[in-house]
Amino acid sequence: MGRIYHRPPMPLRKRQAQRSLACHTFGVEVEVALDDIELRERVQEILPPGWKPADPRDSTDAGGRFGLRDTGADSYEVTVDDVPWLEHATLEVALGMLDAQIRIYVAANARERIFVHAGVVTRGGMALVIPGESFSGKTTLVSALVRLGATYYSDEYAVLDDEGRVHPYPRPLSIRGEDGTAPQERQVGAALAAPAALAAVVVTRYRPGAEWQPTRLSPGQGVLALLANTVPAQERPQESLRAVSRAVAGAIVLESDRGEARPAAESILEALAAHGGSGRS
Repeated sequence: MGRIYHRPPMPLRKRQAQRSLACHTFGVEVEVALDDIELRERVQEILPPGWKPADPRDSTDAGGRFGLRDTGADSYEVTVDDVPWLEHATLEVALGMLDAQIRIYVAANARERIFVHAGVVTRGGMALVIPGESFSGKTTLVSALVRLGATYYSDEYAVLDDEGRVHPYPRPLSIRGEDGTAPQERQVGAALAAPAALAAVVVTRYRPGAEWQPTRLSPGQGVLALLANTVPAQERPQESLRAVSRAVAGAIVLESDRGEARPAAESILEALAAHGGSGRS
């Protein structure tokens, strides 16, 4: 009879490390506890762009603690700080909730960046920011701008540094129908790129049948439009105001409802090109 070899049990700390996915992103520490290591790849797909792996054994209590647990029969649970946040969900729904909670946590706790809910593209090295929450139509407008030659930075966040420069937050670009229907196509976002100076703020919302007839707003109104969509505005008001004010300085601010995305996108890019030609670098 051949000899039977028994593999020694894996040390507890190593097992825990394999079942945890820890990372650093935008200076924020995040750890996701998993009861099934086969979920690691799916969770990695939803982590914020530019994340770097970390050793969960070195994590601190100061980081965000999340969890994804298989409860059987295509049922999953999401936890936040060990408290159940979503129960009895399919894997796709659970991943969507986990994604949203991690994004919110990072946006609120990134100490060296200010996150603004916005779509962002660049053209000729200049950034164009479209502030707005989900279902405001910013993703569709970002897609139209990209199709016309703009460079995709984000349809989720404009990430500002202390000098007001806009950093990319690229994610797969999921495009809903103008009426809020399910995504119709997906484009892969660009890789992390260099920060850009803000040249234009576009305050707009999709309204069926509306015509793009923009009015020019003051820089102060542009600051207020960005602050209304700034994640840490209440917790870090001075830092938020400083970054947003520096970003808007010298930028044009346009406001109008819009109908179809392409005519608005064409007009916006024309205005951006004219502004660039006026001397702003």
